[in-house]
Amino acid sequence: MKVNRSIQRELTRWVLLIASALMVIGGLVSSVIVFEAAKDVQDGLLHEISILVREGYVIDNINGLDNKKSKDVSILIQAVNSQAMNSRTMHSAPNRSRAAGSLSLPSQLEDGLQTLTLKDDSWRVNVVTQTASGKRYVIAQQTEIRNDLALASGLNVFIPLLVLMVIMLLLIKWQITHQFKPLNRLAKQLHQKNAQQPEPLSQKDLPSEIVPFVISINDLMDRIGKNLKKQQRFIADAAHELRTPVTALLLQAENVEKALNEDDRRERQGRLQKGLLRLRLLLNQLLDLARLQSDQQNPKSPVSVKEIILRVIADLHPLAEQAKVDLGVLKLEDVYVLDQDGRLAQLVRNAIDNAIRYTPADGQVDVSLSIMNNQAVLRVEDTGKGITNEDLTQVFQPFYRSQGNTQSGNGLGLAISQEIAQRLGGEIQLQNRPEGGLVFTYSQTQIERNE
Repeated sequence: MKVNRSIQRELTRWVLLIASALMVIGGLVSSVIVFEAAKDVQDGLLHEISILVREGYVIDNINGLDNKKSKDVSILIQAVNSQAMNSRTMHSAPNRSRAAGSLSLPSQLEDGLQTLTLKDDSWRVNVVTQTASGKRYVIAQQTEIRNDLALASGLNVFIPLLVLMVIMLLLIKWQITHQFKPLNRLAKQLHQKNAQQPEPLSQKDLPSEIVPFVISINDLMDRIGKNLKKQQRFIADAAHELRTPVTALLLQAENVEKALNEDDRRERQGRLQKGLLRLRLLLNQLLDLARLQSDQQNPKSPVSVKEIILRVIADLHPLAEQAKVDLGVLKLEDVYVLDQDGRLAQLVRNAIDNAIRYTPADGQVDVSLSIMNNQAVLRVEDTGKGITNEDLTQVFQPFYRSQGNTQSGNGLGLAISQEIAQRLGGEIQLQNRPEGGLVFTYSQTQIERNE
């Protein structure tokens, strides 16, 4: 099983690696700079002593000193071409000089700073001529000692930086862990939520970068909560609506067995068959509504609204004749919209079927299709009683039936039509006519035929 990548571990690792690399590089660069600066300081020291020697101050001041008492030396002062052990010493150093006595110097030396190799040892020397006596002196320092002093200076810089780097890395790791604690609390809080009653997550003490994420989660949980309530209500209503016809069918089945004669039995079987057909219609509508409320999205394709209306009118014309309702067309423009799984035809059928059923005999149902503001607009007008203003906003709820409604039905037609409209991106409006009756209006954005 593949383990998910941890942002906290990745962030901690990369920050520590980058910070460590930069600190080590910075420490090394600083140490090298200090190392070179320390050697420059040593050269400066040789130059300062050379000035004292040239003016005769140092030689006079150190006369009488016993060189043999100084075994660890840093700087040697020796006359050029001197064979005696008359070297003078200054500034004791932690490292012992390999040449505590006089140096075997070449006979020809130019004045100034230079580096010499004497008996396999490297020396940094400054040759000066004394102003008063004209004697020449060498002020020398062993290169190894110089390097040790410079290295010690570099380490004095690098080691504190190394200690500070370790402290800084520990602080960085602690701070990153501390900053991720709100996420851990958020995950724990989300894990403890009740799936049946989701509540919004708290935004208290959260970093500003996480707040939009939490807002989106709360919005999602709000939609999930509404859907759960909608499904619970739908299941309860469906169970209630199914219980009544099933109970009636059981009673009708028992009545068939109690028939007095063959004619009575056929009549009772006919009522039972009609009840079964109504139950099948109810189950089909329940399935349709459940599918429409699911998240499944099939591809959409362009269809001609005019052709759909003509087919539906042809199918429902016998029902209109039986109900003695004048079903007619006022206007049909050729317009195309996007459809999905033939749902638009179902919406048109529900609208015209409801208009026929709720229009009294000798009434009229008019269908029109027009284009307004780049919208395909379907209008179905009837001359029935209409519905109350209070019911206009309630009739789209599943199983809702207005008071005084005596027509057969289960209150799912408009709920299904509303779900279809939302799926197709359209809009349904219901409006009572001043002279009586209802106007069903459906609008949807038109498209080009070849889209």
